[in-house]
Amino acid sequence: MSDNIKSIAGTGKKPQTKYNRWNDEITKGEKALEKWHLRGAYISKRYLDERDTDVDDRKFNLFTANTEIMMSSLYAKIPKVDVSRRFEQHMDDTARISAMMLENCIKQDLEDPCSNFDQVMRYAVQDRLIDGLGMAWLRVETETESKTLPQELDPLTNEVIREESTYDEVTHQEVPIDFVHWNDVLWSPCRTWEERRWVARRVYLDYDGLEARFGQEIANQIPLKQQDDQTYNQITSSTEQQQEKACIYEIWDRVAKEVIWFSKDYKELLDEKEDPLHLDDFEPFPKPMFATMTTDACVPVPDFVILQDQYNEMDQVNNRISLLVQACKVVGVYDQTATGVARMLQEGSDNTLIPVDGWAMFAEKGGVKGVIDWLPLEVVVQALEKLRQAREDIKGQIYEITGISDIVRGDTKASETLGAQTLKAQFAGVRIQSKQEEVARFAQDILRIKGELICKHFTVAQITKMSGIEYYPDFLQNPQGVQQAIQLLKSDHETFEWRVKVQADSLAQENSAVNKKDKVEFTNAMATFLQSAATTMKAIPESAPIIFESLKFSISGFKGARELEGVIDHTLKVIMDKIQNPPASPPNPAVEKAKVDMQLAQQDHQLESQGKQQDFQIAQAEAQADLSLKQQEAQMEVRKFMMEMQQSQQEFAQLMRQNQEQFLQTIAQNAALGRQKLDLAEAQAVAKASSTLPNSKE
Repeated sequence: MSDNIKSIAGTGKKPQTKYNRWNDEITKGEKALEKWHLRGAYISKRYLDERDTDVDDRKFNLFTANTEIMMSSLYAKIPKVDVSRRFEQHMDDTARISAMMLENCIKQDLEDPCSNFDQVMRYAVQDRLIDGLGMAWLRVETETESKTLPQELDPLTNEVIREESTYDEVTHQEVPIDFVHWNDVLWSPCRTWEERRWVARRVYLDYDGLEARFGQEIANQIPLKQQDDQTYNQITSSTEQQQEKACIYEIWDRVAKEVIWFSKDYKELLDEKEDPLHLDDFEPFPKPMFATMTTDACVPVPDFVILQDQYNEMDQVNNRISLLVQACKVVGVYDQTATGVARMLQEGSDNTLIPVDGWAMFAEKGGVKGVIDWLPLEVVVQALEKLRQAREDIKGQIYEITGISDIVRGDTKASETLGAQTLKAQFAGVRIQSKQEEVARFAQDILRIKGELICKHFTVAQITKMSGIEYYPDFLQNPQGVQQAIQLLKSDHETFEWRVKVQADSLAQENSAVNKKDKVEFTNAMATFLQSAATTMKAIPESAPIIFESLKFSISGFKGARELEGVIDHTLKVIMDKIQNPPASPPNPAVEKAKVDMQLAQQDHQLESQGKQQDFQIAQAEAQADLSLKQQEAQMEVRKFMMEMQQSQQEFAQLMRQNQEQFLQTIAQNAALGRQKLDLAEAQAVAKASSTLPNSKE
């Protein structure tokens, strides 16, 4: 890149080298923050009660106590992390698995014994409450191991297809979170944080650190020295001041989207890179936790400054109380000539008489009252009570300004009602809530950047290992869906919209009694809702989606209810599958029995019909056989009695016609009788089947 920078059009400024440009930028940034740095150094000493003189003042270190209370109220434990889809569609299973994998990756880092997230948060909150700014910085660390790829030969020709080569295999990756001291943060002079053009931090490196980062040639040219920065010397120990280090500035230029490493003692830029991390917001750090600011200048005013008059007045009053307590003792003066009075105070014991010289004169002066005068303790006690009341009034002013009510400090009165105590707790919660939300926002931004760095810079194998997805049912039942989820994580974030949520109350110390009450209330509400919902879904199965969405909406107000949303989504999916693909209903025993009886009746009817047909056929065959026999007999009779037959031919023919008609009538009668029996059997079977069927009206 060119060593010159183009001048801003219309300003008339000459082009300058990049070193001179950033030297001017850093100098202006330090000048703009100089007053705040000096204030912060003084407040840090005040917090630790480091006094410049040996004056025996009695201070009331309420600032330190209040800061400790606020630290516990704002951050008491590692937060609960929740990674969720920005648009939580029920059927978007790939996005659900992706969010779960990313959440596991972030949690695994937080729960690691070597994780420094908790300590960084505590340091940052402390800096915010004392000096007015809390800051953290993230980076990616990748460990690799050199591997050798062996030579590959063609199995047929034995020619070399691929030469032996080496490559670096990623063995471990992590996203460390660095705490940045409030005094080491710089930014371009601006009115609001959103207007900043660059942000920088000071990093102090010894020779080994310089050589490892910038090489031996540059390390040999940068002088190592004790840090002469005024605020640095004020806030570091003598041991740290004795260490010779080089001050390196790591500058993130938001305008040019590049990172610059700069040292005032080296006349060129140490290094520069174009957007090394490719983050959506470019910078690898969240917006700092700022104390009171206005839109006139982006320079924080520490909380102590707002209350410094009250704290100083508190120290003065407390010192006077201490002096009056020392003066609050039995002391007085007496007449030196009355030696007996001194002996009475020094040697007196029970039932002892001490002689007095010149009793008449002693009695004339009024006795003991006339020769001794005591220090007026009532005046001292009265002043002491007034000062103590004044101290309580000042404490009330401080609590009113800071929002720390007596209920937060555990101080209450027996005469106060539950309503009064609850009102105080609500008052304190409202005043502290904005600070709690700011701490939650800071932690949430850290975890969001951490998740983005994991998605963009971690390998697929590392993400799979950290998420532990191979132990989940999703991987066992749908490995292809898990692969799609990993691809979604590695894709552009416009495709996979996700969010990291940290609840403010998850950072504070939990109240077990309140949690128990909330869980009981939640359980009762769930039982009531499900009881009424079951009746509705039984009557109208298609109402399941709106019922479950209403359930998610109703439980969203309870702490810890978000963990149930996944279970609710799964249950809804199962119910909708059953509605769309209903299982076969169990058969009705009465209907089945009627069907069986009908089949049996039909079979009986068929068998009976077949039997009747066989009887008819047998009867017909017998009739035909009889007819044939009679015909043969008739023929024999005709031959034997030809003559007689001829004589009675007419009679015989007539007789034959009569026999045939009678025979046909017999056959017709038998057929009609068979049909009547068949119809009767069918009618009996139908009547019997109808009697076993359920009544249609019922």
